[in-house]
Amino acid sequence: MQSSLFTMGYEGLTIEAFIARLQGAQVKTVVDVRELPLSRKKGFSKSAFCAALSAHGIAYLHAPAMGCPKSIRNQYKADGNWQTYTREFLA
Repeated sequence: MQSSLFTMGYEGLTIEAFIARLQGAQVKTVVDVRELPLSRKKGFSKSAFCAALSAHGIAYLHAPAMGCPKSIRNQYKADGNWQTYTREFLA
């Protein structure tokens, strides 16, 4: 059995369109790496997101430790240095 890992953003998509993309890629579990799983966009905050995914047979896992720490994100926003961002994130 072969597994695949995808990264997907939801900017510009409705929850329905995002779930359709997940289904098209045969995604079985979404791992949400956002530090704070909140969104101004309808359907993408943690509880609503989890419920929508579950209704389509997709599991949800919130794992913020897998995401990029805020200090590194903030530094990248300030200096735009991708090499530093990736080095710090990988460390």
